[in-house]
Amino acid sequence: MGMHTLEEARAEMLQAITPLAAETIPLSRAGGRVLATEAQTTIDLPRFDNSAMDGYAVRAAEAISGAKLKCIGEVPAGSIFEGELAAGECLRIFTGSPMPDGANAVVMQEDTHADGDLIEITDGVKPFEHIRLRGEDLKTGEIIGHAGERLHAGRLQLLGAAGVAEVAVHRMPIVGVLSTGDELREPGEDLGAGSIYESNRTALAELIRQAGAEPRVRSLVRDTLEDTAGALQTAFADCDAVVTSGGVSVGEHDFVKAAFEQLGGSLDFWKVRIKPGKPFVFGRLKGKPLFGVPGNPVSAMVTFLVLVRPILLQMQGATDLDLPAHPGVLADSLPNLGDRRHFMRVRVDGEGRVHATGLQASHAVGSLGQANALVDVPPGTTLAEGETVRVLRFA
Repeated sequence: MGMHTLEEARAEMLQAITPLAAETIPLSRAGGRVLATEAQTTIDLPRFDNSAMDGYAVRAAEAISGAKLKCIGEVPAGSIFEGELAAGECLRIFTGSPMPDGANAVVMQEDTHADGDLIEITDGVKPFEHIRLRGEDLKTGEIIGHAGERLHAGRLQLLGAAGVAEVAVHRMPIVGVLSTGDELREPGEDLGAGSIYESNRTALAELIRQAGAEPRVRSLVRDTLEDTAGALQTAFADCDAVVTSGGVSVGEHDFVKAAFEQLGGSLDFWKVRIKPGKPFVFGRLKGKPLFGVPGNPVSAMVTFLVLVRPILLQMQGATDLDLPAHPGVLADSLPNLGDRRHFMRVRVDGEGRVHATGLQASHAVGSLGQANALVDVPPGTTLAEGETVRVLRFA
Protein backbone atom coordinates (compact mmCIF):
# COMPACT_ATOMS: atom_id res chain seq x y z
CA MET A 1 0.00 0.00 0.00
CA GLY A 2 1.54 3.30 -1.11
CA MET A 3 1.60 6.64 0.60
CA HIS A 4 -1.68 8.60 0.34
CA THR A 5 -1.93 12.27 -0.46
CA LEU A 6 -3.86 14.32 2.07
CA GLU A 7 -6.81 14.54 -0.31
CA GLU A 8 -6.80 10.78 -0.96
CA ALA A 9 -6.62 9.99 2.75
CA ARG A 10 -9.41 12.36 3.65
CA ALA A 11 -11.68 11.19 0.82
CA GLU A 12 -11.17 7.53 1.73
CA MET A 13 -12.05 8.15 5.38
CA LEU A 14 -15.09 10.27 4.55
CA GLN A 15 -16.32 7.54 2.23
CA ALA A 16 -15.91 4.91 4.95
CA ILE A 17 -17.56 6.71 7.89
CA THR A 18 -21.22 7.74 8.11
CA PRO A 19 -23.04 10.00 10.61
CA LEU A 20 -24.19 8.56 13.91
CA ALA A 21 -27.89 8.07 14.61
CA ALA A 22 -30.11 11.02 15.45
CA GLU A 23 -31.65 11.74 18.84
CA THR A 24 -34.18 14.33 19.99
CA ILE A 25 -33.07 16.55 22.87
CA PRO A 26 -34.33 19.75 24.53
CA LEU A 27 -33.18 22.95 22.86
CA SER A 28 -31.62 24.01 26.18
CA ARG A 29 -29.08 21.17 25.84
CA ALA A 30 -28.48 21.44 22.10
CA GLY A 31 -25.67 24.00 22.04
CA GLY A 32 -22.82 22.85 19.80
CA ARG A 33 -24.77 19.90 18.39
CA VAL A 34 -25.52 19.34 14.69
CA LEU A 35 -29.07 19.34 13.32
CA ALA A 36 -30.21 16.05 11.82
CA THR A 37 -33.34 17.51 10.19
CA GLU A 38 -34.49 20.93 9.07
CA ALA A 39 -36.40 23.15 11.48
CA GLN A 40 -39.26 25.51 10.66
CA THR A 41 -40.90 28.36 12.46
CA THR A 42 -44.53 27.78 13.41
CA ILE A 43 -45.22 31.46 14.11
CA ASP A 44 -44.58 34.81 12.47
CA LEU A 45 -41.63 36.77 13.85
CA PRO A 46 -42.48 39.26 15.20
CA ARG A 47 -45.70 37.54 16.22
CA PHE A 48 -47.62 40.86 16.21
CA ASP A 49 -47.05 44.52 15.35
CA ASN A 50 -45.14 45.98 18.30
CA SER A 51 -43.33 49.07 19.41
CA ALA A 52 -39.61 49.42 18.77
CA MET A 53 -39.30 52.21 21.35
CA ASP A 54 -40.54 53.44 24.69
CA GLY A 55 -42.91 56.30 23.91
CA TYR A 56 -46.47 56.89 22.74
CA ALA A 57 -48.60 55.05 20.19
CA VAL A 58 -50.24 57.62 17.91
CA ARG A 59 -52.01 58.26 14.63
CA ALA A 60 -49.13 59.53 12.48
CA ALA A 61 -51.27 62.15 10.73
CA GLU A 62 -52.00 63.81 14.08
CA ALA A 63 -48.53 63.46 15.60
CA ILE A 64 -46.93 66.54 14.09
CA SER A 65 -44.56 68.87 15.88
CA GLY A 66 -46.49 71.05 18.34
CA ALA A 67 -49.58 68.82 18.45
CA LYS A 68 -51.08 67.93 21.83
CA LEU A 69 -52.71 64.52 22.36
CA LYS A 70 -54.54 63.06 25.32
CA CYS A 71 -52.93 59.98 26.87
CA ILE A 72 -55.69 57.48 27.67
CA GLY A 73 -53.59 54.78 29.35
CA GLU A 74 -50.60 52.52 28.88
CA VAL A 75 -49.77 49.10 27.46
CA PRO A 76 -46.75 47.38 29.09
CA ALA A 77 -44.94 44.53 27.32
CA GLY A 78 -46.86 41.30 27.78
CA SER A 79 -50.30 42.93 27.77
CA ILE A 80 -52.69 44.29 25.15
CA PHE A 81 -54.87 47.40 24.98
CA GLU A 82 -58.56 46.59 24.86
CA GLY A 83 -60.10 49.16 22.60
CA GLU A 84 -59.15 51.44 19.74
CA LEU A 85 -57.24 54.70 19.66
CA ALA A 86 -59.59 57.55 18.72
CA ALA A 87 -58.79 60.92 17.14
CA GLY A 88 -56.74 63.19 19.38
CA GLU A 89 -55.62 60.34 21.61
CA CYS A 90 -52.32 58.56 22.31
CA LEU A 91 -51.31 55.62 24.46
CA ARG A 92 -48.20 55.16 26.61
CA ILE A 93 -46.30 52.21 25.15
CA PHE A 94 -43.08 50.34 25.84
CA THR A 95 -40.56 48.46 23.71
CA GLY A 96 -42.09 45.15 22.60
CA SER A 97 -45.66 46.08 23.53
CA PRO A 98 -48.37 45.18 20.98
CA MET A 99 -49.59 48.14 18.95
CA PRO A 100 -53.17 49.17 19.79
CA ASP A 101 -55.85 49.29 17.11
CA GLY A 102 -56.06 52.70 15.51
CA ALA A 103 -52.37 53.57 15.97
CA ASN A 104 -49.84 53.42 13.11
CA ALA A 105 -46.69 54.99 14.59
CA VAL A 106 -44.77 55.50 17.82
CA VAL A 107 -43.33 58.79 19.02
CA MET A 108 -40.21 58.29 21.12
CA GLN A 109 -40.50 59.41 24.72
CA GLU A 110 -37.67 61.91 24.28
CA ASP A 111 -39.63 63.62 21.46
CA THR A 112 -42.53 64.51 23.77
CA HIS A 113 -43.34 66.71 26.75
CA ALA A 114 -45.91 65.51 29.28
CA ASP A 115 -48.21 67.80 31.24
CA GLY A 116 -50.46 65.46 33.19
CA ASP A 117 -52.34 63.37 30.63
CA LEU A 118 -51.68 65.91 27.88
CA ILE A 119 -48.73 64.93 25.67
CA GLU A 120 -47.08 67.55 23.44
CA ILE A 121 -45.26 66.23 20.37
CA THR A 122 -41.90 67.96 19.87
CA ASP A 123 -40.83 65.95 16.80
CA GLY A 124 -43.37 64.34 14.47
CA VAL A 125 -43.35 60.85 12.97
CA LYS A 126 -44.22 59.16 9.71
CA PRO A 127 -46.63 56.22 9.32
CA PHE A 128 -45.18 52.96 10.74
CA GLU A 129 -42.17 54.75 12.24
CA HIS A 130 -40.72 52.89 15.24
CA ILE A 131 -42.99 49.89 14.67
CA ARG A 132 -41.86 46.29 14.17
CA LEU A 133 -44.37 44.75 11.80
CA ARG A 134 -45.73 41.23 12.18
CA GLY A 135 -43.72 38.72 10.13
CA GLU A 136 -41.15 41.27 8.91
CA ASP A 137 -38.35 39.02 10.18
CA LEU A 138 -39.76 35.55 9.43
CA LYS A 139 -43.05 34.15 8.18
CA THR A 140 -44.74 31.00 9.48
CA GLY A 141 -43.32 27.92 7.74
CA GLU A 142 -39.95 29.41 6.82
CA ILE A 143 -36.95 27.10 7.30
CA ILE A 144 -34.80 28.35 10.18
CA GLY A 145 -32.33 25.48 10.43
CA HIS A 146 -30.88 22.98 7.95
CA ALA A 147 -29.59 19.47 8.51
CA GLY A 148 -25.83 19.57 9.01
CA GLU A 149 -25.74 22.99 10.67
CA ARG A 150 -24.09 23.32 14.07
CA LEU A 151 -26.22 25.03 16.71
CA HIS A 152 -24.24 28.07 17.81
CA ALA A 153 -25.71 30.74 20.10
CA GLY A 154 -27.33 32.68 17.26
CA ARG A 155 -29.16 29.62 15.93
CA LEU A 156 -30.28 28.69 19.43
CA GLN A 157 -31.63 32.21 19.84
CA LEU A 158 -33.57 31.90 16.58
CA LEU A 159 -35.02 28.48 17.36
CA GLY A 160 -36.04 29.56 20.83
CA ALA A 161 -37.74 32.72 19.51
CA ALA A 162 -39.67 30.52 17.07
CA GLY A 163 -40.93 28.38 19.94
CA VAL A 164 -38.90 25.26 19.08
CA ALA A 165 -38.61 23.25 22.31
CA GLU A 166 -36.81 20.14 20.99
CA VAL A 167 -34.48 19.44 18.08
CA ALA A 168 -33.28 16.31 16.30
CA VAL A 169 -29.48 16.18 16.35
CA HIS A 170 -26.90 13.54 15.54
CA ARG A 171 -25.47 11.74 18.53
CA MET A 172 -22.24 13.16 19.91
CA PRO A 173 -19.31 10.80 19.15
CA ILE A 174 -17.52 9.36 22.16
CA VAL A 175 -13.80 9.20 21.35
CA GLY A 176 -11.26 7.17 23.29
CA VAL A 177 -7.82 8.79 23.64
CA LEU A 178 -4.72 6.61 24.18
CA SER A 179 -1.00 7.33 24.31
CA THR A 180 1.58 4.55 24.07
CA GLY A 181 5.21 4.57 25.11
CA ASP A 182 7.41 3.21 27.92
CA GLU A 183 9.18 6.57 28.05
CA LEU A 184 6.01 8.50 28.95
CA ARG A 185 5.21 9.83 32.41
CA GLU A 186 2.24 11.78 33.71
CA PRO A 187 2.89 15.53 34.16
CA GLY A 188 4.18 16.13 37.68
CA GLU A 189 5.69 12.67 38.17
CA ASP A 190 9.39 12.19 38.69
CA LEU A 191 11.28 11.75 35.44
CA GLY A 192 13.72 8.91 35.25
CA ALA A 193 16.55 8.54 32.77
CA GLY A 194 15.20 8.70 29.21
CA SER A 195 11.62 9.52 30.23
CA ILE A 196 9.47 12.48 29.14
CA TYR A 197 6.17 13.99 30.16
CA GLU A 198 3.13 12.93 28.11
CA SER A 199 1.09 15.84 26.71
CA ASN A 200 -0.72 14.48 23.65
CA ARG A 201 -3.79 13.15 25.45
CA THR A 202 -4.61 16.51 27.03
CA ALA A 203 -4.21 18.39 23.75
CA LEU A 204 -6.10 15.79 21.72
CA ALA A 205 -8.94 15.72 24.25
CA GLU A 206 -9.34 19.49 23.94
CA LEU A 207 -9.32 19.30 20.14
CA ILE A 208 -11.95 16.54 20.32
CA ARG A 209 -14.15 18.73 22.53
CA GLN A 210 -13.71 21.67 20.14
CA ALA A 211 -14.82 19.39 17.30
CA GLY A 212 -18.08 18.69 19.15
CA ALA A 213 -17.25 15.19 20.41
CA GLU A 214 -16.74 13.75 23.89
CA PRO A 215 -13.21 12.56 24.75
CA ARG A 216 -12.55 9.67 27.11
CA VAL A 217 -8.91 9.78 28.14
CA ARG A 218 -7.32 6.45 29.08
CA SER A 219 -4.27 5.55 31.13
CA LEU A 220 -0.84 5.45 29.50
CA VAL A 221 -0.16 2.25 27.56
CA ARG A 222 3.12 0.37 27.78
CA ASP A 223 4.97 -0.69 24.64
CA THR A 224 3.90 -4.32 24.51
CA LEU A 225 1.58 -6.06 22.09
CA GLU A 226 -0.51 -7.41 24.97
CA ASP A 227 -0.96 -4.03 26.70
CA THR A 228 -1.70 -2.22 23.45
CA ALA A 229 -4.29 -4.81 22.37
CA GLY A 230 -5.94 -4.72 25.79
CA ALA A 231 -6.14 -0.93 25.82
CA LEU A 232 -7.61 -0.82 22.31
CA GLN A 233 -10.17 -3.52 23.11
CA THR A 234 -11.35 -1.64 26.22
CA ALA A 235 -11.55 1.66 24.36
CA PHE A 236 -13.51 0.28 21.41
CA ALA A 237 -15.97 -1.40 23.79
CA ASP A 238 -17.52 1.90 24.90
CA CYS A 239 -16.39 4.46 22.33
CA ASP A 240 -17.49 5.33 18.79
CA ALA A 241 -13.92 6.05 17.67
CA VAL A 242 -10.42 5.78 19.10
CA VAL A 243 -7.44 8.10 18.68
CA THR A 244 -4.02 6.76 19.63
CA SER A 245 -0.76 8.67 19.74
CA GLY A 246 2.55 6.91 19.29
CA GLY A 247 3.25 3.35 18.23
CA VAL A 248 2.22 3.82 14.60
CA SER A 249 5.61 3.88 12.88
CA VAL A 250 7.76 0.89 11.85
CA GLY A 251 9.97 0.42 14.93
CA GLU A 252 10.27 -2.75 16.97
CA HIS A 253 8.26 -1.12 19.79
CA ASP A 254 5.42 0.22 17.65
CA PHE A 255 2.50 -2.13 18.31
CA VAL A 256 -0.68 -0.21 17.43
CA LYS A 257 -1.11 -1.69 13.95
CA ALA A 258 -0.35 -5.26 15.02
CA ALA A 259 -2.58 -5.04 18.10
CA PHE A 260 -5.44 -3.59 16.08
CA GLU A 261 -5.25 -6.39 13.51
CA GLN A 262 -5.06 -8.96 16.31
CA LEU A 263 -8.44 -7.67 17.54
CA GLY A 264 -9.93 -8.15 14.07
CA GLY A 265 -9.52 -4.59 12.84
CA SER A 266 -8.75 -3.81 9.21
CA LEU A 267 -6.15 -1.21 8.27
CA ASP A 268 -7.02 1.05 5.33
CA PHE A 269 -3.75 3.01 5.13
CA TRP A 270 -0.87 4.10 7.35
CA LYS A 271 1.14 6.76 5.50
CA VAL A 272 0.17 10.25 4.35
CA ARG A 273 2.37 12.56 2.29
CA ILE A 274 2.40 15.52 4.69
CA LYS A 275 4.82 17.06 7.17
CA PRO A 276 4.63 16.74 10.09
CA GLY A 277 2.74 13.47 10.35
CA LYS A 278 3.72 10.97 7.64
CA PRO A 279 2.96 7.92 9.85
CA PHE A 280 -0.83 8.07 10.28
CA VAL A 281 -3.04 5.01 10.69
CA PHE A 282 -6.67 4.72 9.68
CA GLY A 283 -8.56 1.50 10.19
CA ARG A 284 -11.93 0.14 11.27
CA LEU A 285 -13.08 -2.35 13.87
CA LYS A 286 -16.73 -3.35 13.47
CA GLY A 287 -17.36 -0.09 11.66
CA LYS A 288 -15.70 2.08 14.31
CA PRO A 289 -12.68 4.11 13.17
CA LEU A 290 -9.16 4.00 14.56
CA PHE A 291 -7.02 7.10 14.05
CA GLY A 292 -3.38 6.49 14.89
CA VAL A 293 -1.48 9.77 15.07
CA PRO A 294 2.28 10.04 15.57
CA GLY A 295 3.77 10.41 19.04
CA ASN A 296 5.63 13.64 18.31
CA PRO A 297 3.42 16.40 19.78
CA VAL A 298 3.34 18.67 16.73
CA SER A 299 2.68 15.73 14.40
CA ALA A 300 -0.13 14.52 16.65
CA MET A 301 -1.86 17.89 16.66
CA VAL A 302 -1.43 18.65 12.95
CA THR A 303 -2.64 15.23 11.81
CA PHE A 304 -5.64 15.54 14.10
CA LEU A 305 -6.55 18.95 12.68
CA VAL A 306 -6.26 18.05 9.00
CA LEU A 307 -7.25 14.36 9.06
CA VAL A 308 -9.17 13.35 12.20
CA ARG A 309 -11.23 16.48 12.82
CA PRO A 310 -13.16 16.30 9.49
CA ILE A 311 -14.19 12.71 10.18
CA LEU A 312 -15.43 13.46 13.69
CA LEU A 313 -17.47 16.30 12.23
CA GLN A 314 -18.95 13.99 9.59
CA MET A 315 -19.89 11.50 12.33
CA GLN A 316 -22.03 14.32 13.75
CA GLY A 317 -23.65 14.95 10.36
CA ALA A 318 -21.92 18.31 9.90
CA THR A 319 -21.62 19.71 6.38
CA ASP A 320 -18.81 22.20 7.13
CA LEU A 321 -15.75 20.00 7.66
CA ASP A 322 -12.87 22.39 7.06
CA LEU A 323 -10.84 24.48 9.46
CA PRO A 324 -11.84 28.17 9.38
CA ALA A 325 -9.67 29.87 6.78
CA HIS A 326 -8.89 33.45 5.77
CA PRO A 327 -6.16 35.33 3.90
CA GLY A 328 -3.20 36.81 5.75
CA VAL A 329 0.02 38.61 4.89
CA LEU A 330 3.29 36.92 5.85
CA ALA A 331 5.49 38.86 8.26
CA ASP A 332 8.19 36.18 7.84
CA SER A 333 9.18 33.88 5.01
CA LEU A 334 8.17 30.21 5.25
CA PRO A 335 10.63 27.91 3.46
CA ASN A 336 9.82 24.26 2.71
CA LEU A 337 12.86 22.53 1.25
CA GLY A 338 11.38 19.03 1.57
CA ASP A 339 9.37 16.83 -0.79
CA ARG A 340 6.13 16.85 1.27
CA ARG A 341 3.68 19.68 1.85
CA HIS A 342 4.46 21.20 5.25
CA PHE A 343 1.79 22.53 7.60
CA MET A 344 3.80 25.23 9.35
CA ARG A 345 2.75 26.72 12.66
CA VAL A 346 2.10 30.46 12.61
CA ARG A 347 0.56 33.19 14.73
CA VAL A 348 -1.93 35.63 13.19
CA ASP A 349 -1.92 39.00 14.95
CA GLY A 350 -4.81 41.43 15.29
CA GLU A 351 -3.93 43.14 12.01
CA GLY A 352 -3.94 39.94 9.99
CA ARG A 353 -0.15 39.64 9.74
CA VAL A 354 1.15 36.07 9.82
CA HIS A 355 4.25 35.35 11.92
CA ALA A 356 6.31 32.16 12.00
CA THR A 357 6.46 30.86 15.57
CA GLY A 358 9.96 29.41 15.65
CA LEU A 359 11.40 25.95 15.16
CA GLN A 360 9.17 23.96 12.78
CA ALA A 361 10.35 20.48 13.79
CA SER A 362 7.77 17.82 14.72
CA HIS A 363 8.89 17.75 18.37
CA ALA A 364 9.00 21.54 18.85
CA VAL A 365 6.17 22.33 21.26
CA GLY A 366 7.54 25.85 21.81
CA SER A 367 6.40 26.97 18.38
CA LEU A 368 3.12 25.10 18.81
CA GLY A 369 2.29 26.88 22.04
CA GLN A 370 2.65 30.28 20.36
CA ALA A 371 0.66 29.34 17.24
CA ASN A 372 -3.01 29.87 16.45
CA ALA A 373 -3.00 28.76 12.82
CA LEU A 374 -1.36 26.68 10.10
CA VAL A 375 -0.09 27.57 6.65
CA ASP A 376 0.09 24.80 4.04
CA VAL A 377 3.45 25.28 2.28
CA PRO A 378 3.91 23.20 -0.92
CA PRO A 379 7.06 21.05 -1.28
CA GLY A 380 10.16 22.77 -2.58
CA THR A 381 8.60 26.19 -2.08
CA THR A 382 9.44 29.30 -0.09
CA LEU A 383 6.55 31.62 0.69
CA ALA A 384 8.07 35.08 0.86
CA GLU A 385 7.58 37.82 3.43
CA GLY A 386 4.76 40.10 2.26
CA GLU A 387 3.03 37.35 0.31
CA THR A 388 -0.70 36.77 0.89
CA VAL A 389 -1.38 33.22 2.06
CA ARG A 390 -4.37 31.12 3.11
CA VAL A 391 -4.37 30.71 6.88
CA LEU A 392 -6.03 27.72 8.60
CA ARG A 393 -7.16 28.75 12.08
CA PHE A 394 -7.33 26.37 15.01
CA ALA A 395 -7.38 28.94 17.83
